[in-house]
Amino acid sequence: MAGMYCMNDLLELVLQEGAEELHLKTGRSPVMVSGGEPVAIDVPATTADNVSELFESIATREQSSELQKCGDTHFIFVFRDSSRFAVTAAALREGLEMNLKNLDR
Repeated sequence: MAGMYCMNDLLELVLQEGAEELHLKTGRSPVMVSGGEPVAIDVPATTADNVSELFESIATREQSSELQKCGDTHFIFVFRDSSRFAVTAAALREGLEMNLKNLDR
């Protein structure tokens, strides 16, 4: 759990809605892309700590290290042993940005 945000809940919502992607960026509300259109999730904007905690909840130690060393990382995350997401995370001046693409769509 990352403060008021939980990655499991966000990914469940993506799957339930059949969304193609989930975008998380410091200072903005989470956004799903559905039918090619961005749809903001009706929750408060994330903080730098929220997005970092969400990243840490799915990343391995090696992936976290790569983000710190290189400024970005890319990997596949398997959710609940069946749904696959391509994860791209990048460190920005204002915090972290993370995009998760639903590979099972």
